Amino acid sequence: MSRRLAFNIGLVILGAYIFTALLSPLVIPYSPSGLEGRPLDCPSESHLLGTNDMGQDIFSRLVYGTRATLIIGLLGALLSVSVSTVVGMVSSYYGGLIDEFITRSVDVLMTVPGFPLLLVLTMFFTPSIFVISGLMGILGGTQGIRIIRSQILSLVEANFVYGAKAMGAGDRYIMARYILPNVLSLVTVKFVFAAQRYMLMGVGLGFLGLGDPSVVDWGQMINRAYYNGGFALGLWWWLAPPGLAVTLLSIALALLGYGLEGEINPRLNRSVPR
Repeated sequence: MSRRLAFNIGLVILGAYIFTALLSPLVIPYSPSGLEGRPLDCPSESHLLGTNDMGQDIFSRLVYGTRATLIIGLLGALLSVSVSTVVGMVSSYYGGLIDEFITRSVDVLMTVPGFPLLLVLTMFFTPSIFVISGLMGILGGTQGIRIIRSQILSLVEANFVYGAKAMGAGDRYIMARYILPNVLSLVTVKFVFAAQRYMLMGVGLGFLGLGDPSVVDWGQMINRAYYNGGFALGLWWWLAPPGLAVTLLSIALALLGYGLEGEINPRLNRSVPR
C-alpha cells in the first residue's frame, strides 16, 4: 500500500469518527445512560446492538463514547507534543548548562515506566477525562524531547539563523519564525502516533475502572461486558462493538501516521529497486 493511499484511508476513517463524535447527540436514538429496554436484549430494530445488563442501549453508548476516547487521545497528544517541542527547542537552541540539565533530566524520567506511573497518579486526582489527558501529555512529553532536540540541533547552526541573529532578531522570534516551521512535519507525525497511544491508554484505564465515571467511554463498556456476563454468555453484541471501534480507530491513526512519515523523509516514498 502506498503512503498516499494509507494517508487518505486513515484520514477518511478518522474524519468519520470525529464527525460521529460531534453529532452524537443527534445520532443516538436513546440516552446513553437511560434504561431503555429489557436487560440483555438481542439486536433488533428498536435496539441495533441490543442492550446491556441494565437495559441501556449499546448502540447509543457506543456512539456517545466516541467523544471521550477522542478527547483523551487528542488533548493528551496536543499537550505531549507541545511539551516535547518547547522543551526540545529551548534545549537545543541555548545549549550549554540548560541543554545539559534538560538532557539529564529526560534521561532520568525515561527510566520511569509511564503507564504504571499513570495508574498511580490517577488515584490521587479527581477522575476526569481532562485530568487524564493532562497526565498523559505531561508524562509522555519527555519521550519526544530527544527527537525534537536532535532535529533542531542542525537548524540552530544554519546560515539563516545566523543571519537573523545578525539583524538583531530576538531568540523567541527566531524560534517561532525560522525553527518551528522546519520541524512542524515531524511534530505532526509525533502528534498522530501519540494520539493513537493515548486513546488506547484511555480505553485501558476505563477497562481497569480508573477512568472518568461521569462519562461513557469504550473502556467502561468493555469492563462492564467482561465482568457482568457478556464474555461468559457469548453476548457478542455487548462485548465486540467497543473492541472493534477501538481497533478500527487505532488502525486509522496508524495509517495516517504511516502516510505522514513520507512527508518527513521523502526517500521513504521512493520505490526500492529489486
